[in-house]
Amino acid sequence: MNESTRQSSEPETKRQGLSGNALGAIFMLLSGLGFTVYIVLSKTLTEDVHPVFLAFWRSFIACLISVPVIMRAGIGKLKTRHPGLLLLRSLFGTLGFTLAIVAISADFDLTFSQFNAISFSRSLFVTVLAAIVLRETVGIHRWGAVGVGFLGVLIMVVPGVFIFWAASGGDGFSLDLGTMTAIASAFFLAFAIVLVKSLSAELSAVALLTYANVLSSVLLLPFAIYYWSTPDLETWGWIIVMAGVGFVAQYCYISAVSVGDASFISPLDYLRLPMATVADLIIVGMLPGMNVWIGAAIIIVSAAYITFRDRNKKAQKVKVLTDR
Repeated sequence: MNESTRQSSEPETKRQGLSGNALGAIFMLLSGLGFTVYIVLSKTLTEDVHPVFLAFWRSFIACLISVPVIMRAGIGKLKTRHPGLLLLRSLFGTLGFTLAIVAISADFDLTFSQFNAISFSRSLFVTVLAAIVLRETVGIHRWGAVGVGFLGVLIMVVPGVFIFWAASGGDGFSLDLGTMTAIASAFFLAFAIVLVKSLSAELSAVALLTYANVLSSVLLLPFAIYYWSTPDLETWGWIIVMAGVGFVAQYCYISAVSVGDASFISPLDYLRLPMATVADLIIVGMLPGMNVWIGAAIIIVSAAYITFRDRNKKAQKVKVLTDR
């Protein structure tokens, strides 16, 4: 680099301010905080209203927020050649976040830490579904990481798998309905993520978010009517706050992955676990058991390995194309 090039690049760097990774890290931290507040409010609100009723209003209020955004960007942004695929993605996404609210609801004893740790298995399901649905080539290293990751899930949720150092160490841990609901939520959300890979070529993140909220509202309306509740004004206020926080957390997540490198940004999402642990300590007055920490650590390492390996493979492809 000559002197004139260096001098011209320095002011440009200063004008740019934060780097993409730094800005992405801020967005991801805000997303983690928002998601933690969201699940805390969801669990608290389900003491007064049905989880499905809450899921509808979460989607409908988010719809009211996102529609003006897409209208300002232009209605043409919603044009799609794959309406069936978009509907299927919205169906899986709706099932995923609705089951998430059900799993974390007051009807079950799943802690915030356990729920968050189980949710990290989405990346493992994504790898499996990408191989089946998108016909992506998955090598032995990634399959091995997926297998180890699911072992982490078992350690975390199945009694006695790893709690062998104390007599009756597995007492109190069981694969209950709340745990299975959380796993099902992770699976359906992973399926939605895989379908997004096919749709993101023609639709922006804002358009996908708008479609998701609109179609989720339509799909959930009959169930919301069936499980209709009559909350007081204070509860309505908290429902609006919960939906708004959920929308902001989702928007921050999308912004994070769009401005930063996936290999740098994705691991920051795991900070949701210590955030949820603090929430458990403050609200429930308890810390997660050893099996949760061990299982979550295995899942996180496996998912991080898959992320970094995908990044390296993409970098190698780019290098091959560049060398040609």
